[in-house]
Amino acid sequence: MNCETTCDHISPVERNQMESLVEELEFLISFLKDSEKKYLEHVEVKDQTAQIIDLSYEAEDIIEWLRSVAERKRSMAHIIYYPPYPCGILGDVIENIKSTKRKLMENYDKKLSGFVPEVGMSSHIRFSSEGIPPGVDEETVVGFDYEAEMIKERLTGVSKQLEVISIVGMAGLGKTTLARKVYSDLFIIHHFYIRGWTCVSQCYQKRNLLLGILSSIVEHEDEICTVSDEKLGEELYKRLKGQRYLIVMDDIWHIEAWNDLKRSFPNDNNGSRIMLTSRIADVALHVKPDRTLDWWEQVAESVTSYIISDTEQCMEAVALSYSHLPTHLKSCFLYFVAFPEDHEIRASKLISLWIAEGFIHQIGQKSLEDVGEEYLMDLIGRSLVIVTKKRSTGEIKACCIHDLLRDFCLRQAEEENFMELICENEEVSSRPRAHEQFFCYDISRILDMMQILVVIFPRPFSFSSSSNHTARKQRRLCIHTVKRRLLCNRYCPLDNFPSTPDFSSTPHIRSFLWFAFEQSPSPSLDNFMSFYFLTFKLLRVLDLSAISIPIFFYGIVRLVLLRYLALRGKHLMIPDSISHLHNLETLMVSQGMGTTIPPSIWKMVKLRHLCIGGRNKIRTPNNDGYPLVLDNMQTITQIEPSTSCRSVLAMTPNLRKLGFCGSFETFKGSFWFPELGFLNQLRTLKLLNRSSYRQSFDLQRVTFPPNLRRLILSRTFLEWKEMSVLGMLLNLEALKLEFQACIGPCWETRDGEFRRLKFLRLSYMNIEQWNASNSHFPRLEHLVLHRCEKLEKIPSNFGDTSTLQTIEVSWCSQSSAHSARQIREEQNSMGNDWLQITIHPPDSGSTSMDAGMTFE
Repeated sequence: MNCETTCDHISPVERNQMESLVEELEFLISFLKDSEKKYLEHVEVKDQTAQIIDLSYEAEDIIEWLRSVAERKRSMAHIIYYPPYPCGILGDVIENIKSTKRKLMENYDKKLSGFVPEVGMSSHIRFSSEGIPPGVDEETVVGFDYEAEMIKERLTGVSKQLEVISIVGMAGLGKTTLARKVYSDLFIIHHFYIRGWTCVSQCYQKRNLLLGILSSIVEHEDEICTVSDEKLGEELYKRLKGQRYLIVMDDIWHIEAWNDLKRSFPNDNNGSRIMLTSRIADVALHVKPDRTLDWWEQVAESVTSYIISDTEQCMEAVALSYSHLPTHLKSCFLYFVAFPEDHEIRASKLISLWIAEGFIHQIGQKSLEDVGEEYLMDLIGRSLVIVTKKRSTGEIKACCIHDLLRDFCLRQAEEENFMELICENEEVSSRPRAHEQFFCYDISRILDMMQILVVIFPRPFSFSSSSNHTARKQRRLCIHTVKRRLLCNRYCPLDNFPSTPDFSSTPHIRSFLWFAFEQSPSPSLDNFMSFYFLTFKLLRVLDLSAISIPIFFYGIVRLVLLRYLALRGKHLMIPDSISHLHNLETLMVSQGMGTTIPPSIWKMVKLRHLCIGGRNKIRTPNNDGYPLVLDNMQTITQIEPSTSCRSVLAMTPNLRKLGFCGSFETFKGSFWFPELGFLNQLRTLKLLNRSSYRQSFDLQRVTFPPNLRRLILSRTFLEWKEMSVLGMLLNLEALKLEFQACIGPCWETRDGEFRRLKFLRLSYMNIEQWNASNSHFPRLEHLVLHRCEKLEKIPSNFGDTSTLQTIEVSWCSQSSAHSARQIREEQNSMGNDWLQITIHPPDSGSTSMDAGMTFE
C-alpha cells in the first residue's frame, strides 16, 4: 500500500519505516484470518497473537497521534510548533512485530506439520446404544413441561408428511435438555417405532453422524463400522424405510450437515419426524423454508427463562459460539457490554457507534448503515441478540442481550483490553478467566490510516504498553457511575486534579461513553470535562447523552479525530468551530430547545447523521469553501421548514431520514414545506407543526419523495379527505397520525388507496366515525389506536384482512374496545386464531401481545 504525504520534507528513513509497518500489518491480516479458520488453539500461538494485537495497538496510537496533530494544525492556525517526536519508537514497534511474527511462524509451522484438533475444537460426536446423549441423567431433566407438551403435539400431529421440527436459541438455554425431555417421553417412545439421536457440533464428519443414528437402531454395531460412508447412508435408509421414526440432530451449526443426511430419511407419509436443535436460526429456515419460526419463537422465549445450574459450563458454551463468529462480528458483539445491564439499545445508535469505531466496512454499493443492519441481523439470527422493538416498517428498532451473554462479553472485553467499565462498586475487572481467548481485533483499520502520512512532529508522548494498570491498554472507557471522584482516582492523582493530569496514562482510550444518568448539570462539570478533553486526545467516540451539560465545551472541537458525538442539554449552542471536527460522522444533541445550526456544519463532508432536538433554524451557506454535495448525509432531523433549507437539502442526494419541526403555514394560510420530490433515497419523513393556528391545510400542491416508506404527521390539522393524497403514495408502508394530524368527525377511505400500507397508528385524534373495508388496506399488518376517545367503532371488515396480525386499542372509547372484541370473536369462530387483540386498560377477555417485542 502506498503512503501519501502532506509535506515534501519527509526523510527516506521515515518513509521506509511507514512502508515497512504497512507490509508487516498486511501480513498479520492474512495470518490471523488463516489461523482462525484452522482453529489453531496452541497456547503459545495464542499468547503471541495477543502480543501482536498489543503491538498493533501501539502502532495505531502513534499513527493516530500524528493524524490528530495534522488535523489540529489544519483547523486551528494558532497551533504552530510541536517539539520533535522520537522517531525511534515507531522503529521499535516494527522490530517487535517482526520478532513476534518470527516466533509465531515457528509455532505455526510446527502445528501444521502434525495438526490434530485439540479437545476444545473436536467434533464431539457422541452416540450410545440408547440413542440418548451421554453425560446427562434422566433425573436432571426438569422444567419445560409446557414447552415439551407443545413439541409432543407437533411430533404426534395428524400430518402424515415427513416434518422437520426446529428448536432454536442461544447457547446454554437448554435446547438439548428440552429435546431430550421430549425424546425420552414414554408416549413418544411408544408412538415412534424407531428413534435415533446424533450430536452434530460445528466440526462434524458425515460418517460419525450416520454411525450415531445407526447405533441407536441396530443390534450389532460392529457389523456397520467397516462399510463405506455411501453404504452407511443406504443402510440407514433401508432401516428407516416403512417405519415411523424420530431422528434428533442435536447442535447443528451448518446447513451442510443436514444436506449430507437428508437423502437417508425416507418419506413414507407415515408421520415420521426429524427434530433438530441449533443456535443458528438460518439453519432452521433452510431446513424447512416453507415454515416460519413464529411458533417456535414461543418455545425459545420460554426456554430463555431456564436457569442452568453450572454457570461455568454455560460460559464455555457461549465461548464456543463466540469463537465461531466471523471476525467482523466479534467486535460488534462485544460492544454490547458498553451499555448498562437490562438496557434497551436503539439499533440506529448501535450501528452508528459500530461505524464510528471502524467495525463496519464498505461492501459493494451498500451504505455502511445497510451493512450494519446485516451485521445486527446476523447476530440476531445466531440467537446472540434479542429484538425488543420493531419499527412500523419491520426493521429492528431496539434490542438487548441476555444477562448471561453480557457477563460473557464483560469477561472477554477485559481479557482483550477491548473495554473497561467503571461502575458504582468501582471494580468490575479482575474476574477469573473461565474460558479460552478469541481475539477480535480488526487490524485492517490501521491500513486505512496509512493512506495519510503526517510529517508534523508532535511533542514526546509515551505509548508504552507496559503498565501496572489495565487502563493503559483499554481502548474504550464506559462510565456507569455518577461518582466523578472515582474517575479522578483512576486517571489523575487527587492532589494534582485537575491541574496536572497524567497524560501518559491514557493514550489508548478511543471511546468515552457515559451512561450514568444525571438530570441537571453540576457546577463542577466544566472543569471535570475539560480535564478529560485534555486527557483523551485521540477519541473517536464521545457519548455524554446521559448527563445534562450547560454549554458546548470548547475542548470538544480540539478532539479532531472524533467520529461520533452525543450530547444533552437544553440550551446548547452549536459553535461555528464545529467544522474543525473534519472526521465527525454522527452529531446528536438531545433535549434541546432549538438553536441555529451554523452554516459551517455543511463543510463537514463525512457527516452522516445530524440529530438535534428542538426547533432548529438553518442559515444558508455561501459558496466559499462549501462542497457541492454531501454524499454521506443520511439523517437530518428537527429543522424548521424554510426556503433556506432547500439549498441545503439539494446537497444531500442520499438523505434517508428527514424531520421538520416548525410552522408549515405561509402568509396566505396554505400548507407548505420545501420541495422534496428530488430526494429519491428518502425513506422516512416526519412533519411536526408548531404553528399556534389551528387552520386546516390541503396537500394538493405538495410533492412527496417518490420512495417514501414511513410518514409521521403531528398537529398538521389536515382534513380527512386529504388522506387520499397520502393514499396514492406508491411505496408508503407506515403512517402515523398524531395529535390532531387530521381534524373532522369522519374518515372515509376509498378503493385503490394505501395499497402497500402495513402499519397504521392513530393517536390523540378526535375522529368519531371510520368507514372502511378490508379492500382499502389490503396489506395492513398492524393497527394501533391510542387516545381516540370519540371513535365509535373499528370497521368490522378489518377482521377479514388476511394480512392483519395485531390490533392495539389503548385508552379509547368503550364502544371501540367492544368492536375490537367482536372482531376477535368473529375470527375465532371461523378458526382464524392468528389475529392478536390488545386492549388497554385490560379486560377479562382481552389478550396481550408478546411482552418481549413491540411495534412502533
